[in-house]
Amino acid sequence: MTLKLNLKKSFTSLIAVLMLISLTACGTTSKQSGSAKSSSVSSTSEKSNQQKAASLYKKAQKQIEDKQSEDALATLKSAKKLDENNGKVAELLSKVQNYLNAKDALNDGDTSSANSSLAKVTSGQTNNAALNSQAKDLGNQATQLQNAKKYYQNAYDALSNGYYETARADLALLNNLSSSISGVKSLQDQGKALTNQINSMASNSSSSQSSSESSTSSSSAQPAGNLTDTKTDQVITSFQNAAGIKSQSGLSYGVNQLGNGYYQIEVRQNNPSNTVGSLTGIYRYNSQTGSVSKLNTISGKYEK
Repeated sequence: MTLKLNLKKSFTSLIAVLMLISLTACGTTSKQSGSAKSSSVSSTSEKSNQQKAASLYKKAQKQIEDKQSEDALATLKSAKKLDENNGKVAELLSKVQNYLNAKDALNDGDTSSANSSLAKVTSGQTNNAALNSQAKDLGNQATQLQNAKKYYQNAYDALSNGYYETARADLALLNNLSSSISGVKSLQDQGKALTNQINSMASNSSSSQSSSESSTSSSSAQPAGNLTDTKTDQVITSFQNAAGIKSQSGLSYGVNQLGNGYYQIEVRQNNPSNTVGSLTGIYRYNSQTGSVSKLNTISGKYEK
C-alpha cells in the first residue's frame, strides 16, 4: 500500500514538472514572437517614412522648377523630419535656404552677402538645374546692382569736380541697367536728381565763360584741384603727346588730378559760340609712365 502511494506521488510530481516546463517554453516562444513582430512593425514604419520623404523630395523639385522656393523649403523640412539620414534631402534643403538668403540680401542691397550665399547654391555633389539657373539670374542681378552703385558714385564724384560730361556718361550707363531690380531702380531715381544738378550747374558755367576763351589759342586748360595754370598746361601738353592728339582749334581740356602724377582728362569740342562743347573723350593719364586709357561708355571701363 505504501509502495503504491509513493508511486502515485512520484507520477503526480513528474506531471507537475512537465507542465511547468511546457508553460515556460510557451512563455519564451511568446516573447520571441512579440519581439519579432515589434521589429517588423518598426522596419515597416521606417521604410514608409523613407518613401514619404522621397515623394516629398520630388515634390520640392517640382516646386523649385515652378519658382516656388519658399514652398520647396517647407516641403524639404518635412522630408528631413521623416528621413534625417537622407543626404539628398539635406543638401537640397541647404541650397534652397542659401538661395532665399541671397534674395533677401539682394533686396537689402547687400551684394557681397548675396554672392556669398549664391556660391553655396552651386557647390556640392547634388546639382539642381532649375535652382542653378535661378541662382545664375540672381547673380546677374547682383552684378547689375554693383555696377549701378559704381556708376552712381562715379557720376556723383564727377559732378562734384565739375566734370559734367563725365557725370552724364556714368548716368547714361546707370540708366541702361534693368529697372526691374529694386536697388537699381532706386539709384536710377536718385540719378534723376543728379541730372537736374548737372544741367543747372552746366548752364551756370556756360553763361559765366568768357567768349574769348579757346578763341585765341589752339587749346584751353581748366585747372582743377591743386593744379596751377602752368602745371595744367604742362599736363595737357604731355598728355597730347602720349595720346597722339594733335593740337587743334576748338578743343577744350578739363584736368582733374586723381593722384600723384595721375589725372583724369576730359576732351571736348567747343561749340561755334565757344561755349561748353560736346564730349570727345574721357581719359586717364599717368604722366610718370606715359600710360593713357580712354573710357568705354558702353562697358564703363577705361581701355588702352
